[in-house]
Order: sequence, then C-alpha cells, then structure tokens
Amino acid sequence: MDCPATCHLTILFADIADSTRLYDTFGDFRAKELIADCLAILKTLSIENQGVVVKTIGDELLCTFPTPNHAAEVARKMQEEVACNPEMIQAGIHLRIGFHHGEVICEPEDVFGDAVNVAARMVALAKSDQIITNKDTLSLMKRSLKQRARIVDRTRVRGKDDLMEIHELIWGKPEQMTMASTFTEELIASLTSEKDFLQIRYQQNRILVDNERPILTMGRGVANHLIIDHPLVSRMHARIELRRNRFILSDQSTNGTFVKPKGQPFILLRRDAIQLEGQGLIGLGRKVFQDDPMSLEYRIL
Repeated sequence: MDCPATCHLTILFADIADSTRLYDTFGDFRAKELIADCLAILKTLSIENQGVVVKTIGDELLCTFPTPNHAAEVARKMQEEVACNPEMIQAGIHLRIGFHHGEVICEPEDVFGDAVNVAARMVALAKSDQIITNKDTLSLMKRSLKQRARIVDRTRVRGKDDLMEIHELIWGKPEQMTMASTFTEELIASLTSEKDFLQIRYQQNRILVDNERPILTMGRGVANHLIIDHPLVSRMHARIELRRNRFILSDQSTNGTFVKPKGQPFILLRRDAIQLEGQGLIGLGRKVFQDDPMSLEYRIL
C-alpha cells in the first residue's frame, strides 16, 4: 500500500460474531472453511469499493477506506451480503463492524495509530448485526448516511479524556416500509416495482418486502424495521429477505421463531431459515394463532 508516513484514512474492522460457536458446532475444519468463505466475501466487497485490505486477524478483517462514506456504504453491503448468503444463513454467521476516521501511520502491510485503536474499540462495542462508529466520524459523513444513524451509548475510550458518543448505522431499507392498514392490496401492489411481494401484517401495521425493500428485520431492539417489545422476543430476533425471487425467513434468536403456513402444522426455526410460500402466521418466541396480538400474518401477493 503506497502512502505517506502518516495520512488520514477510515479504519474498518469486520468481525465474525461468536466464531467459537462455529468450531463447537461444525468442527475445526468446517468452521475454518466457513470463516474463510465469509472473509473472502468481505475482502471482495472492500476491494470493489475503493478499500484496501490490510490484514485478517483470525476471524476479523482490517481494511482502510479514503472516507467514512466509503466505509459506511461497504459496511452496509457487508452486512446485507452475509445476511442474504445461503451458506452464511445456514451456519448462523453474523457480523460485528466498527469504523473510525483519523490520522494513521501507514506501512506496506499494516497501519498504526490512535485511529486504529479507536476503530478497534468501535468493533468491540458492536453487537451481532451492528455497525458502530462515533460522533466525530459521523460528522464527516454525507447527510443520507447520517440520517441512518442513531446514538446508542456514551462511553470512555482508552486514551481519551472525554466521553465518546457512540452511534449505530442502520442497514437494510427501512424507509417507506410501513403502510397504513386501510390500503388495499391493489393499491400496495401499484406502489411496488415487482409483480410479487410479501406483505406482513402486525397489529395496525402493514409492511412490505419487495425488490425495493428486500430486507425486513424484526425484534425487540430499536434498530429493527419492525419493533416488537416482548420478553420472549430477542433484540435481533428474525429477518425476512427477498433473494432470487424467494422470501426467506431466518431465525437468529434465543427462543426461536414459529411459522404456521395456512392449513399446516407449526414449524419451529432455531438459528435456521425457511422459504415462505402462500400465507400463514409467524410467532416470535412462541406459537401464535389468528387474532393473537403477537401474531404476524404473512401473505405473498
């Protein structure tokens, strides 16, 4: 990497969350293979988007970008790519990503300095499926990205005197997902770019998943597109993704996700995925039935 002794870069760490579980579940060889496959995806996305891959550290990738905008866009692409990859879904692989912009010392195969240390702290603060940065880095980003961020904490970072304001960058496409329940299916269909789409009804909300809005996350955490505040619901409980004209429901929770296709028995998902077809009910953390306030009614239209 040709660069001066010091330069300003955005340092990004991407870490495979709870990778020790992979070794316990799949054994050493398969776990190592899954981690390598995941890191290969992340490296490709970095290189294709003006990033420089500095090194991998076990199950973690360190790369640099010219600006926080580049890093933020790639971080979102990393999360979405892994979340939609069949191999990663089946293995239950999730990412933790953190980044920070600042002055670093550049060497041919490494970077050093305070900015690297802060970026490492950002990824350490991130939970599964999160992208974390701080107020100073966020202030350098374009407006559309700032609008996708929310403050999650204020904490002390080693070597810094003041509290650092921590922000989460929301990924997926939350905008324009919730429709008034008085809309007809025909009207909703006219708003979508594809003939087929998935409709989720939850209480007074009607939510769409289609080519323009291909990801729907559900859970207790405020970062979800659909927030369901219940003790049995995990922070990031489940997600629905449109992938190759198929709607895939993936569980990533503690208590599991129950699916009841119309006219069929319940299916329990635990860190697994299933293709949704026709219509039916989804329960987060427990079985649900028609008119249950916790039920999510799905229908492919």
